[in-house]
Amino acid sequence: MKQQLIIIPGWGGNRKTWQNFIDLAKDDFEVFFMDMPCFGDLPCPDKVWGVEEYAFFIKKKVEDLNLHKPILLGHSFGGQVAANLAAANPDLFSRLVLSGAAILRPSYTLKRIIFKMIATTGKMIFRLPILRPVEKIAKRVLYKAADSPDYEETTGVKREIFKKIIRQSQAHLLPQIKIPSLVVWGSEDSYVSLSQGKIIATKIPNAVLEVVAGGKHGLHIQQPENLLSIILKFVEKNKL
Repeated sequence: MKQQLIIIPGWGGNRKTWQNFIDLAKDDFEVFFMDMPCFGDLPCPDKVWGVEEYAFFIKKKVEDLNLHKPILLGHSFGGQVAANLAAANPDLFSRLVLSGAAILRPSYTLKRIIFKMIATTGKMIFRLPILRPVEKIAKRVLYKAADSPDYEETTGVKREIFKKIIRQSQAHLLPQIKIPSLVVWGSEDSYVSLSQGKIIATKIPNAVLEVVAGGKHGLHIQQPENLLSIILKFVEKNKL
């Protein structure tokens, strides 16, 4: 009987972006891809959700599917949710895999200051007549500088959710994660730096860090075979 693998995608991720990895993983795992509200085919919730609400949503799906101690794989924002789930539900999952996980969410960085400036004063700035002709280009430059391209793609409740979750660090929960954990990171990840991955790996008891040389943020897209190989080796070393 194949082991069960749950995939929680990053912000804006959907089954299509993960399909190549899912097709590869099907030979070794029974794969369950978790579509989430605001992503894929699921509409946004009526109210502003945070990490806890998304974690509860996934927990309910796991329980409704009657899954038995599946492996939990979270990427980027999905890793943020996965860390919350694993810490709060130690008996629900057998192992945890975090790929480029946006868990730490530091409160004050240069990028965060730039992002806050965009969020609070952007509309006023771009009303200036001199900037109107280049508004779209100027916004893209600022969002890129803040490493927040997702913000530009959001509106309404989805934008409010984004603004909420980027302030919700899960660092305090990492020492509570007791299941075998793999932290896998691309050495060239410019969205969530490798330095954060190293911190995460030290804060989770007995976690293993694997660095993919030349890898970027979306290892499941850029190097799906390599990511799967790393996960399989980790699972083999941590048999139940």
